[in-house]
Amino acid sequence: MGGFQEILILLSFFLEVFVLSYLELKAWRTLYTPLNFLMWPYVIILILSIAISGNYGFVVFYYPSILLWSVGLVIFAIPSYALAYIVQKHNIPINSHIKEEQMPKILVLFAIVIIALFALRFKTISGGISMIGSDEFGEEFCGRGFWGHLRQLSLPILMMAIFFVDKKNKWLWLIIIPILAVTILYQVKGWVIIPCLTGMVLRLCAGKTKLRLSLLIYVVLGAMMVFLASYILGLVVADGNELGSEVLSFIFRNFVHYLTSGTLGLSVDMQMGFPDKGDFEMVIAQVVNLGNVLVGNDELIIPLNQLYYNTGVNYTNVRTLFGTIFINSGYVTFGVFVLFLSCMMYLMKLATIRFNNIYMYVAYFFECGLLFMGWFDSYFANLSALEIPVLALLLLVIDKACEKKQEEAVCLG
Repeated sequence: MGGFQEILILLSFFLEVFVLSYLELKAWRTLYTPLNFLMWPYVIILILSIAISGNYGFVVFYYPSILLWSVGLVIFAIPSYALAYIVQKHNIPINSHIKEEQMPKILVLFAIVIIALFALRFKTISGGISMIGSDEFGEEFCGRGFWGHLRQLSLPILMMAIFFVDKKNKWLWLIIIPILAVTILYQVKGWVIIPCLTGMVLRLCAGKTKLRLSLLIYVVLGAMMVFLASYILGLVVADGNELGSEVLSFIFRNFVHYLTSGTLGLSVDMQMGFPDKGDFEMVIAQVVNLGNVLVGNDELIIPLNQLYYNTGVNYTNVRTLFGTIFINSGYVTFGVFVLFLSCMMYLMKLATIRFNNIYMYVAYFFECGLLFMGWFDSYFANLSALEIPVLALLLLVIDKACEKKQEEAVCLG
């Protein structure tokens, strides 16, 4: 493909992004919408991927892979504009503000119990497993079974603690830091980034934090620190390497690799003609797995691509959100599923506006966080995509039940 065609693909995509962004702002009067969460992170990572294309050891970027996102974003935008037209026609509110001002007491109690249990868990297994910081330790510590679900339960609490922490509530750092430590020890970077992002977006929407350039810089530095901490645990603590210039250089190169692994993975995969074509079950693995468990079938689908490509620095098996959906579906199925995903996201947005409480916001913005990671891969096949919103709503039910009992006690008193 010639340079002119590559430039044409890139410029037409950027034009599409700006048009969709303008229409999205007109439709919902806010920047914090599912389409924007999905679209703009990919744009930033795409620019980075093109900047390193063929340099520093990375493979050359394949521009036609952008076309899949061009089509996917247009399809995803259709339900957004359709629902926005309907709600505006019927004068239905399209935005609301979070009312809660204090961390619910029941969540503080849950947090104390969860932190205590994980402290005992760490003490118990760290003596038997010396490789703290390794994937094996993370899986054993909180990656499956009761401890995996307990870690999932801690995430909505973490998001809310990040939202409520301020000068008057500095003590919430006593909740945030231990739960973050648990997620970092799990050694899956996405599950550190997404909850922190959700908490930050909650603050932005409530006006507790202002969207400034300095904030974006802090977010990038924070992401780098998470990545650095994860690799230090793996390379220095687990493998016993000395933290020197070589290790830091390796970490930086792999940080760039991590950021571009989805776009470059899709790029190489399309060049190869998609040899990893799979079944649609991979896209809805969590639903299939739940069905198998209910009927007593022990066979579970692991929603991970088994084909790895070398990006020049390291290997990748991720293909971005649209890439993973397309690989495991046909043209029609791709379009239908993207439409369905968009409908669910915007209906969830409307439900959040209607019920207007912190728990609904956590569930909704967590799903937006999954969209945000679309530059990397599809997280919607993971059980967490269903479990975290369900847990958030379960905490809502428990909180309301406790409030009702308190009110009854006051009346009786």
